[in-house]
Amino acid sequence: MAALIWATSFRTARTRPACATASTPRRSTSRRATITAGTNRLRDNGILAADSVARRINRESFLLLGGTAALLMQVAHPLVAAGVDQHSDFRRSPLRRLVRTVDTTLAIVYGERATAESALTRIGRRHGPVRGQAADGRAYRARDPRLMLWVQTTLVLTSVRWYEAVMGRMSDAERDAYWAEGKFFAGELGVPEHLFPPTYADLERYEAEMLGTEVRPDSVATAVARDVLRPYPWLPEAVYWPTDALSAALLPVSLRGRLGLRYGAPQRLFYRAVIVSVRALRVLLPSWLTVVPQARRFEKAQRQRRKAA
Repeated sequence: MAALIWATSFRTARTRPACATASTPRRSTSRRATITAGTNRLRDNGILAADSVARRINRESFLLLGGTAALLMQVAHPLVAAGVDQHSDFRRSPLRRLVRTVDTTLAIVYGERATAESALTRIGRRHGPVRGQAADGRAYRARDPRLMLWVQTTLVLTSVRWYEAVMGRMSDAERDAYWAEGKFFAGELGVPEHLFPPTYADLERYEAEMLGTEVRPDSVATAVARDVLRPYPWLPEAVYWPTDALSAALLPVSLRGRLGLRYGAPQRLFYRAVIVSVRALRVLLPSWLTVVPQARRFEKAQRQRRKAA
């Protein structure tokens, strides 16, 4: 997924008084022109090239099943968790947050340029007032480029790993192209170019480095992760077993134990069964179930453009 789940979880109306004057820095129009020049081939009126890797990957409905793992990776960072804990109403309305996240992501990937840019602007606004102090005394702010880089990293890596588990390994060129598009989105939100790992392989090395240093869940992160995994705590534990198993499969090994997730023989067997089932359902079910509606509308418009050309 190519937009920030963390960003779309922040509430916009109830911000803290001390942060009320925070502003959202303007994006550089010259920088945008530089970045978009590299994705201009076969451009429609959206923000990405018509044949972009992000559009090919995000069209798949099954990709949504990896969202929980990406969110867990994000909140495993203590400063991200502090922001969610202090500024988000995720705990009260998890499904509403999820729907808003998905809608925002797909608007950016498949919407017309004005729609995509409006969605990016909304994310930027939600970042602005979000700042505070974590449990260990460290200050945080949602517009910290290093935190935004970590969030985008989780989305790109989780999407690729889950997509490849079902569809087969992407080429190195495709992986690099998908990360290049991820860098574009993060750059539009304020991450400077010099922070980005250059290639997908570099991104994986960056992930390993972060997991060994900064991404070590504290008590707040563990509690927020629990809320992610148990959005409705009154439901029986058995209801959440499938989500736990799938999330554990997609998480880095070092995070499973830290977040209290098991990944033994039953979970591995379930994960393999899910992959087989998803592959079969992609063939057997109609496209209105296997392809997200935003992608279907986009692809229909593309067909109409080709006919009219």
